[in-house]
Amino acid sequence: MLGFVLRRLLATIAVLIMVAVVVFSILRFSPGDPAIIMAGDGATPERIEQIRQTMGLDQPLLKQFFIWGGNLLQGDMGTSLMSGVPVRELIGQRLEPSLSLAVITLIFTLIIAIPLGVLAAWRRGKLLDRAVMGFSVLGFSVPVFVTGYLLIWAFAIKLGWFNVQGYTPLAQGFGPTCTV
Repeated sequence: MLGFVLRRLLATIAVLIMVAVVVFSILRFSPGDPAIIMAGDGATPERIEQIRQTMGLDQPLLKQFFIWGGNLLQGDMGTSLMSGVPVRELIGQRLEPSLSLAVITLIFTLIIAIPLGVLAAWRRGKLLDRAVMGFSVLGFSVPVFVTGYLLIWAFAIKLGWFNVQGYTPLAQGFGPTCTV
């Protein structure tokens, strides 16, 4: 058992390193010079070189990778080249809507999927089991964006339960709807 866990841990570490190499390569070898993008139009060559040194782009590629990886492990994801805002802040701004969706999904799973799975297992081979299995296969077969559009159409447009545009916090948006 211990050997299995150790093999899994080593495999996980290897996969994380490979993902880090791929992400770094995509970021580093994408078109355009990050220093020129950050400097903006009309920047002097001296200013561009100063930014290049500040960002560590003048270092060898392997050293850049280890600096980037070390910063990432410490939670420093750098600064967005487009907005100049720290990436951590950009992620933080979008964390609440993402967590809201995750909580709603978890609630639906607990309320609908688990009881249906238990009923299907209880009535194995019967009509209910086949119906639940068919619905599950259909749910996995249909692309997520199609399912999303259908759910938006049903619950936001037809039933009017949700706002179609923008983001309304869960406490403000869904609570009043449930009480009606």
